[in-house]
Formats: sequence, structure tokens, C-alpha cells
Amino acid sequence: MTSIWILILGLFLVLNGHTEAFWWGISTAPYQTEDPAVKGGDPNFFKTDWDLFYDAGKLKEAKGDGVFSYTEYKRDIQKLKELGMTHYRFGIEWARIEPTMGKYNLEALAHYKKIILELKKNGITPIICLWHWSFPSWGFDVKDGSTFGWLNDNVKKRWPDFVTLVVKEFKDEIFYYAPQNEPNAQSLAGFFLGTFPPGEKYSLRLFRNHVDRAADAFIVAAKIIRTISPNAKIMSVQNMINWEKAWWDFASYFYDIGQEFNYHHLDRIKDYIDILGFNYYYRVKASPIPNPRIIDPEGLGTIMLALTEKYKKPLLLTENGWADDKGDVKKDYFLKHVAVAKKMRDQVGLMGYFYWSLIDNYEWASGYKEKFGMYKMNPKDRSLVPYDMVDVVKKTIADDATKK
Repeated sequence: MTSIWILILGLFLVLNGHTEAFWWGISTAPYQTEDPAVKGGDPNFFKTDWDLFYDAGKLKEAKGDGVFSYTEYKRDIQKLKELGMTHYRFGIEWARIEPTMGKYNLEALAHYKKIILELKKNGITPIICLWHWSFPSWGFDVKDGSTFGWLNDNVKKRWPDFVTLVVKEFKDEIFYYAPQNEPNAQSLAGFFLGTFPPGEKYSLRLFRNHVDRAADAFIVAAKIIRTISPNAKIMSVQNMINWEKAWWDFASYFYDIGQEFNYHHLDRIKDYIDILGFNYYYRVKASPIPNPRIIDPEGLGTIMLALTEKYKKPLLLTENGWADDKGDVKKDYFLKHVAVAKKMRDQVGLMGYFYWSLIDNYEWASGYKEKFGMYKMNPKDRSLVPYDMVDVVKKTIADDATKK
């Protein structure tokens, strides 16, 4: 049966125009990297739920100006080009586009279009993520988990209009859309671990409700994209963890919750995606007790085989990386995971590999402590300083292109 599905996947790729070379990409998020570009008092000044969460004393470190990727987008794109990247997944900050409920900042929308055009001018295919973990601050109380995020009526009401606005603006330029980034991880951290907005702890009910409402919103977005831009391709960006069953979990209770974390949202949206995008970082024990995250390159293969068997769709590794302030660990991490991806890419219909991330940036509840970037920013002049891994990445991509 496996060989039959490989043939089917190959036929799918051909029929859908995915006959080009392996994709090499980088993923970023707007809240983590962008500077606000407007100040308080400006009609277009905005805040997100993360800003409110910090204001409420729930975060140790404010985001501030990120790494200026909104203003210095040409700087970032130049590095992508130098690396040899073929694709770039970046997000549209909803709060920036709609700073006040029902009122749009069209200048910001035009600025995002400049980023898209600059990418294409440099031979890099843009992939738009419509939501990457941050909500506009309007319309809900960040302290009330039951009305937060996708559970909120105002968010539900405004989401279709936001998606419609963006897709209409970019329909001639954008071929790939990711409606959401890791709604499963954001929901778990926000409603069970309590480290993300709204800071609820151990509410399995709210976690499940939020994942379901996120799936509803994904489907709404997918239908809008299909209507406005029928030739566009829609992808998931799902967090996948290689869960290890704890020896004491005799009834597999926590392990089963881990599998639900991986698959429930995908099960809901599978009929609305063309490409199954997934993020993979580590192996960890399924447990309510914090335990070490284990680097496990072979776990990537385990996850890819499971996704192929379950969904029979072409795969795209949309995030993979490791936090390391020296650079040696993440270089080794990159090489070992790329080796697994390349070894198995034909077997599972893997379209490409995306690294997380371009620049050391604001890592949510961890602030600026975790360093995932290929580059670090020099705060004096905003220039980007490479880690040693950059040369390895360039060579890996160049070698792959030569083999084609």
C-alpha cells in the first residue's frame, strides 16, 4: 500500500504544478520580528493580545521593536537571496491592518505588498501566513479565557473581512496561503500551560474548544481564498511533536492527549488544504510535568511517515530549528534534520524544508533569551551578523541545486 500512495502523491504533485526543485525556505512571524512603525497617539497605533499580556504583568520581557523587519525588509530579503532561499513564509499582522475594529490601515497593506514585490524581484516565492499567534487587542479581555481569541465573537465576526481584504489585495501576487500558524500549540500554551495569552491553566475544555474554533476559522479562510483566488494553494502549518509515552502512563492518558494535540486540528481541516505544512522541533515525554526537549532527527522521519499514512497529501516542513546562542548546536541540528528530510523526501512527497528562523527575535514567553536565528542583529546599526551555520546553509542549498 505504501508504494501505491507514493505513486498517488507523485501524480498529485505533477497535476498541481509542484514539479519544481526542492523548496528551501525560512519562516518568520510578524509579532516576533516587526517594529510597530507608528507611535502612541497615531490613529494607526495598535496593540495585540501579547502587548496586553505584558501590560498585565504576565510576561517578563516586552517585545519592543523586535528586529525591525517591517522597516528593514530589504535587509532581510537580501540575506534570503544570499542564502539561496527559494521561498519565504512571513505573516501579515492583523492588528496592524485593523488597529481599530472595523477600520483598516491601507498604508500598512500597501507596505506588505512592497515586501511581496521585493521578494519576487529577488526570485523568492512569498508564502503568506494570515495569523501567527497574535490577535488585535480590540474586542476582548485578555484576562477572560472564555471569550479570548477564536472563542471571541468580535474575532469571529471580523476574521472573514480581514481575510477577504488581504486576499483581494494580493491575489495577483500570492499563490500560497497559510491561514494559520500552529493553532494547536498556541491553544495548549494559552489554555493549559498558561504561558501564552490568556494565561489559563489546565483547562482541557477551553484548549479543545479553542482548537475547534480555530479550525472553523481556518475553513472560513480557505473558502474565501478559493473564491477570490481559485488557483491559489492552501497549506496548514501544524505543530507536530514526537511524543514519547512515559513509563508510568499505563492508560496512555497523556500520550493520547499528545496525539490529539498533533492531529485533531488537522483532522478538521484536511479537506481544505492542498499542502500539509508541519513544524517539527523535538521529542518529549507526554506528561503534565515539564521534562527535557530532546533533539531527535529520526523523529522527523517518524512524523513524516505518520502524516503520509494518515493524510496522503504532499508534505512541507514549514519550521525546524534549535535555540543556541553560540551557533554550533543549531548548525549540527540543521545538518542532521536536513539529512533525514532529503533521504525521505521522495518517499513521503516532501516538497521542501523551511528553517526557523532568519534572525534571533522575540520568542514569546521566553523574550529574547532563546536564539533561533541564522543571524543576530547588531542594535547599533540594525545590520545582521551571521552565525557560522550560514556558510553551511549556503553550501547545502547550492549543492542541492547542483544535483538537480
